[in-house]
Amino acid sequence: MPKPQPSLPGLVIGGTGSNSGKTTLTLALLCALHERGLVARAAKTGPDYIDAAFHAALTGQPAANLDTWMCREAAPSSAERPLRGGSGPSNRPISGLPAGLKRVFVRMSAPCSPMLASGTTAATPDILPHIVPNILPNILPDILVVEGAMGLFDGGHRGAGSTAHLAALLGLPLLLVLNAGGMGQSVAALAEGFLRHRPVWAETRPLHFLGMVCTHVGSDRHADLLRQSLAPVSKNSGVPLLGLMPRQGAPSLPARHLGLVEAREALPAVDRQALALWAEDHCNLDLLLQRAGADTLRRASPNHAATPANDAQKLPQLSPEATPASRFFPAANSATRRSKRPLRIGLAWDEAFSFCYADLPAVLGELKAEVVTFSPLRDAAPPPGCAGLYFPGGYPELHAARIAANAQMRTALHHKAAQGMPMYGECGGYMYLMDSLLLDGQQYAMSGLLPRSCALGQTKAALGYRAALAHADWPTPSTTQSSIPKASAASTPLWVRGHEFHYAQEQADPLPAQCSPLWQLHDSQGRFLRADGCRMGSVAGSWLHCYPEGSRRFWRAWLGLCSAYLSAQGT
Repeated sequence: MPKPQPSLPGLVIGGTGSNSGKTTLTLALLCALHERGLVARAAKTGPDYIDAAFHAALTGQPAANLDTWMCREAAPSSAERPLRGGSGPSNRPISGLPAGLKRVFVRMSAPCSPMLASGTTAATPDILPHIVPNILPNILPDILVVEGAMGLFDGGHRGAGSTAHLAALLGLPLLLVLNAGGMGQSVAALAEGFLRHRPVWAETRPLHFLGMVCTHVGSDRHADLLRQSLAPVSKNSGVPLLGLMPRQGAPSLPARHLGLVEAREALPAVDRQALALWAEDHCNLDLLLQRAGADTLRRASPNHAATPANDAQKLPQLSPEATPASRFFPAANSATRRSKRPLRIGLAWDEAFSFCYADLPAVLGELKAEVVTFSPLRDAAPPPGCAGLYFPGGYPELHAARIAANAQMRTALHHKAAQGMPMYGECGGYMYLMDSLLLDGQQYAMSGLLPRSCALGQTKAALGYRAALAHADWPTPSTTQSSIPKASAASTPLWVRGHEFHYAQEQADPLPAQCSPLWQLHDSQGRFLRADGCRMGSVAGSWLHCYPEGSRRFWRAWLGLCSAYLSAQGT
């Protein structure tokens, strides 16, 4: 693990609510920073995978998900209080952070590194035709840009995990995004309310706002009205109005049921230079960067070389096809290098399976494993030499026909399952491990490894933070369920934290006798929801997305199963 940096200039972009324009403004800012020759690292508050993929594509660097609630491995309760920081704004964001969040932030603050995790290979040529060279290797990023989620103070129980809560813990200033659509003088009341509001957890940590930006501005007259209305607010609060972003010129980002259309599909239609100009023309970026503590002098145009003191390379245009590679942090810890035979873990990665946290390969690397990718859509079998397979979430429903057509992969997976190879799937990965998926009245074959089926609904089946208590023999299976030797039981209950977000609904039938659930799911206040998941033999899956730093004990235990599998195979 690299040493924490004493400080990293940055800002957190928080909005008045969903659809306030946070994502569009964040993407425009990242494009503008790129045009200026500044090296940015970006992150997303909360569990959103898709926004983080946009950030990675535009910066050429891994984009993390920062979450103050999911980073803890503990049972939740209604009495749980959000984490508290020190007093006053800080330029030392590392101090006072919980261990899990600190490890994520250290990766974000580390010198820029090659975009593909160490030891990771790409077996998806049409998705990863090449690995774009790292634009500025081995230098510290100039600025960290964190995009918030929902409204500024919206989060889990008592505001834990909210954008404002994260900004307070990191000691980073907030850029308040005001949705001014359909609003005139009332924008002053909206702004004043957000600038003055302080939750209970902020008693010891005053929030610091670097500025305000209005979005959805309809005309020059509308802009003048907003400017006049916010002038007294700025004078009284000391928080300047930094931008008035018109609707015209903003990109239209298509969406589907789980959020925005993925970056690999949407970015080719986005004019990045035009987006950067939109930000430069309508936002005072010099003052924004100054108030964020970043160097505003490092600039480069698309037509000449960058001029930072420690690098003179030209910044290439980043390709959206390289998005998967740029999603992951390298497993830079020396643990895998010291290990004579690190565990080889296959990660399903293609158009259908792309919801994987950027930190997971790094966490697995710290636990002495290496990650290799494969495609359930187009490959005939998983990579050779794997000790286990992980199927993340994604959009299997959009590629159901191709999944059903790949009978070779199904055959190969059944062969590995019969040998006792551990396989674990989350959400879309869980759907893939089932027998079938019902979509628009048609049944599509999935892998058939678990005797379950599901149907895609028109409304959300589940959404929210989750804390999960592992069942007594998970992830340590009983000897009657698997040929894998039973490992020693954990001395304390195994809790993980993550989230649920899916439209698919599992069949209501009870689990067959040969199957067992994985988790006892609870919400952010500790209220029991239901038993979740299905496991049969060495194959297991559930709807839960585990946050890497909120599930390290689980991944350690699951890798123990993988190691036991190799031993049982005599390899």
